[in-house]
Amino acid sequence: MKRGVEFLQNELDQIAVFLRQGSLFSFTTEELQSLRDETSRLLEKLASIQSSYLLIGLLGGTGVGKSTLMNALAGAVIASASHRRPHTEQALIYRYVGASLPPALVSTALPWREITHEAEDIQQILVCDLPDFDSLMGEHREYVISFLEHLDLLVWVTSPEKYADGRFYQFLQMAPKAGQNFYFVLNKTDLLFQGETQETGYQQLANITRRFREHITENGIGEPLLYTTSAQEALDSDAVPPWNQIAAFRHAVFQQRDMKQITVIKASNLDVEVQRVASTFQKEIANLEVFEKILEDSIKEVEEKRLQWVRAGQEIIDLWLATLVKQHVMSLQTDPSPLVGPGYGLALLVQEWRKHRPEEIGTHWNPASFAPPDEISASFRRRLEWVEDQLNHRILSQNLPASFTEKLRQILDISRSFEELGERFFSVVALRVAAPPLPAFWGFRIRQFGVYLLLLAFFLLAIGGQTAWQEVLESPGGANILRLLFSSVHNLFSAKGLAALISYALLNLFFALRFYRRYRKLLHKTTDKVLTALKLDLEKTWEEMLGGILKGLDRFRTDIQRQISALSVIKHSKKTR
Repeated sequence: MKRGVEFLQNELDQIAVFLRQGSLFSFTTEELQSLRDETSRLLEKLASIQSSYLLIGLLGGTGVGKSTLMNALAGAVIASASHRRPHTEQALIYRYVGASLPPALVSTALPWREITHEAEDIQQILVCDLPDFDSLMGEHREYVISFLEHLDLLVWVTSPEKYADGRFYQFLQMAPKAGQNFYFVLNKTDLLFQGETQETGYQQLANITRRFREHITENGIGEPLLYTTSAQEALDSDAVPPWNQIAAFRHAVFQQRDMKQITVIKASNLDVEVQRVASTFQKEIANLEVFEKILEDSIKEVEEKRLQWVRAGQEIIDLWLATLVKQHVMSLQTDPSPLVGPGYGLALLVQEWRKHRPEEIGTHWNPASFAPPDEISASFRRRLEWVEDQLNHRILSQNLPASFTEKLRQILDISRSFEELGERFFSVVALRVAAPPLPAFWGFRIRQFGVYLLLLAFFLLAIGGQTAWQEVLESPGGANILRLLFSSVHNLFSAKGLAALISYALLNLFFALRFYRRYRKLLHKTTDKVLTALKLDLEKTWEEMLGGILKGLDRFRTDIQRQISALSVIKHSKKTR
């Protein structure tokens, strides 16, 4: 099935998108630029494919009758001896007086000369009489090969004397055209019948035609369109023998004058060039398939190690919190407000004493103290780098281009991932432990108030004396209260009063120490709650980081699969032909 202009336009557009996106890994910068230039050239060529003129080239050796065949095709003498080339490498372009030459034909590097005619039968056909291939040398041969790209049909002309010329088939293999747009003409076949019986002439013609067809097939053209003609005989007489297929040749060419047929021919020629560009993606597809398998295996391996890495991360986090973070949290929890009375005073004294300890001098809140230390960070980084190292090793072992390694480095970006992990760890720790608010501890405070009030009551009872207190309780008048006050002052400075005061002070100190110890236990309990919540947050952050790497690799693998599918559509589209 032939592929039309719309199909080729879509395919070239897809190729252009791939080249513009820069998502091809198997090509160097120079190769990509060359592909971009070639694609642009093909798009321009496709844009001009709607030309209403059919371009035909006649190519053959010296003396095979190309000019005579051209006249027979036109049904009039348009090529004559006066058109003899002044230079053997020059092309002769025959056009109807009302037609115009395509710009691409005008700008060709091949030397050419234009000849106009008035043969209306071929007014929509531009005929190019190309230089004899057996007279071309050096760069002129390259010019002719390049010129063939502008042609829609190429008519290969030979004769019974020259059909076996090896140079003919060498040139055939160089032609950058679609094989179905080649016509092969065995001209001057009347020579096979001169002086021979009809039977012998037909036998000779059958043998030569068979060998000619075999030569063409051996050189890569399957089922060639082959015509046996005698152009001169057709010009000399209207009645031609059955073996002279000049009428069939003219009919085949004239069928192409239809605009739709011209477009199909042009498209099929361009299709060869498009497929040549598309075939270059085979290397990219093969490399992408290998790379996709590497990603698949690596993702499975990371998934298998994920639980182990999570546990290892938990152990590292536990060590970090227990040895470093906990101390910082405790050092920040210095608010003695949960204590009251002597306990509060004791806490202030302890704080003041700690401030003057050598190891405490100069210490203050430092956010950097909550960043993971180097040995902790290195443990996490080693696991992140392991993923990249494994992938790089597999890429190198498969001999994939360096661009795959570079793209993978951009996707993983271990340095950025590790930096992000450190920042998230710091944020989580700072949020949880930066001067965390203590609970109100109302029950603890009420107990302290109760104990200290009870001690105060016992002390007052002891220094007031039993008699004075009984009088106040029995008759709480001003005189009795005043006598209680004087009695308390008198007893305070007695041996009994001093003993009571010392006992009261010691009991206050005892309970202050007990309440301070309880306060420290409450701080530890609060710290443990903070660290437990912090541990969960850090473990979640580490798991999310591992999950993010896996998701990134999986997304990248999905992109690679889509790329393979898209490139495969371009590469295998020629199977629809």
